[in-house]
Amino acid sequence: MYKKVESKKELDIFHETKKVSWDSKQFEMEYAREGSDLYNFYMNGIPGGTFEFTPYGEQTREFIKELFVDSLSNDMKVMEVDSFSVLPEYRGRLGHEIVSFMIFYAMEKGYTHAIGIADPSVFKSFNQGYKIKTEQIGEAFWYKGDTVIPVLISVKEVYENLQRPEYAWFQTPIEWKVREVA
Repeated sequence: MYKKVESKKELDIFHETKKVSWDSKQFEMEYAREGSDLYNFYMNGIPGGTFEFTPYGEQTREFIKELFVDSLSNDMKVMEVDSFSVLPEYRGRLGHEIVSFMIFYAMEKGYTHAIGIADPSVFKSFNQGYKIKTEQIGEAFWYKGDTVIPVLISVKEVYENLQRPEYAWFQTPIEWKVREVA
């Protein structure tokens, strides 16, 4: 289940979940950026993952723009994906829901492509496990604790073809509706 970050408490949960996940992989922590949509993911009511979506444009980090400048065209509606994290105890279970949410979010907002820097295992998983066309754009490089790959993800190709057997993993995400207690 997912919940959009809309309060200080939810933002704290986002950063804490991401930090624990990234610390487990020995990544250097990054905090959410202004202008991004942030989401927490829950399993049995317990925070277990995060994802951040930023419209490509003014809020996009300069080094990301430089990585993708030659790979994007005017007919693409692009979002940057970041802060994809899953706590160690939920890996292999919650990650599936978060990937489904990425496709759902892109479909709802009309994005055709996503860009980002991905752990090589995530890149492999998107292509081989989820069958999401994910292209490596440029050379792998060291970033905040590990080697990453700049990737261009064809999200529209997935959501326009959800009836295909290779996308049988997709499940429409469920929003977690819970009242906050002060």
